[in-house]
Amino acid sequence: MSGMYAAGRTAAGTALSILVVSGIATVRPSLHQIIIGSDATPADIATRFIVIRHTAAPTGGTAQTIRPADPGGTSGLCTALQGPMTGPTYEASPVLEIPLNQRATYTWIANPGREIKSPLGTANGIGVQSVSSGGTPNINVTMAWDE
Repeated sequence: MSGMYAAGRTAAGTALSILVVSGIATVRPSLHQIIIGSDATPADIATRFIVIRHTAAPTGGTAQTIRPADPGGTSGLCTALQGPMTGPTYEASPVLEIPLNQRATYTWIANPGREIKSPLGTANGIGVQSVSSGGTPNINVTMAWDE
């Protein structure tokens, strides 16, 4: 398994997919770290994020370059898109919910063996979505996963 990284940036708002990682027929992402922050001028803007699995790929967005954490590692097989995009088909319930003020940076790290895994299959994956926001701050999301 190789550690892979992708980063996304978009304006927060309601129901916006910020970063989505999708697997292939033989490889699924196993998410072990998320970092959410903002590179904008600090303001008191609250945004609620969810981490949620999807079962159909998004359209649009900007493809991210996936790099292994180990420079001697293999190229990533999963794909990563940053918003804005037409969101994928998400499952009914999120895996994590993260309320956050724009002035804060938040890091979630899975306990070993407790990573968030997507279902195996082409276009199945995991996304970070802004579901409500008191404004439109720039949001930066970094996701790290194993394949």
